[in-house]
Amino acid sequence: MAPRDASKQATADIVANSADLPELRAVRESVKPYIDLIDQIRALGVERDLEGGIPQIAVMGDQSSGKSSVLEALSGVQFPRGTGLVTKCATEVRMRCCKDGQPATFKVSLSWSKPQPEEAGTVVTREDIEGKIALLTELLLADRGGGGKKASFEKEHAIVVEMVAPDIPDLTIIDLPGMVRTAVDGQDESVIQDVKSLLDRYLKQERTVILAVVPCNVDIATVG
Repeated sequence: MAPRDASKQATADIVANSADLPELRAVRESVKPYIDLIDQIRALGVERDLEGGIPQIAVMGDQSSGKSSVLEALSGVQFPRGTGLVTKCATEVRMRCCKDGQPATFKVSLSWSKPQPEEAGTVVTREDIEGKIALLTELLLADRGGGGKKASFEKEHAIVVEMVAPDIPDLTIIDLPGMVRTAVDGQDESVIQDVKSLLDRYLKQERTVILAVVPCNVDIATVG
């Protein structure tokens, strides 16, 4: 079994086993309304007006540190990979666990108030989500650049992935771009400050839990 399939199966097993425990099942059912409420607040775009922000989990780390692997293990979705700045905007992953036998549904959209583009919408399988994320990322960058130009980074709007399936946890997690220390060929120098500004926005919110991802081959004491 491939490592990605193994991690997906491990997550599914944990979810399935926890569903068999009455105590955990009761906790999950009691928490769901609050998770849904937080998502509704975020969708309205008013979370920035709330002192301390809203409860959320944000994934942070250096570029190519393994953030995508962590998200794949939790959701079973393959995220775009590569070297350098691959994640060029925030990606909000909303996971909801449904009962066995209920059909899984997947949807990818943008967080802006403008009409959703044709590229957004429902997808048939999890494998199609990666392509949708890539398409919507390019659309966001083109919209940010304007005049036929493409920006290097989008800091205002996010891609929203909504998943309902029996083998995922009830969890909303935000994937943030990796920290940029040096602009490379093809990148505007402003991308360094843009990424820092986006990360700082989450770091300053006292109700945000930071899931810091550090590669296993890196000494944590040397991580800046």
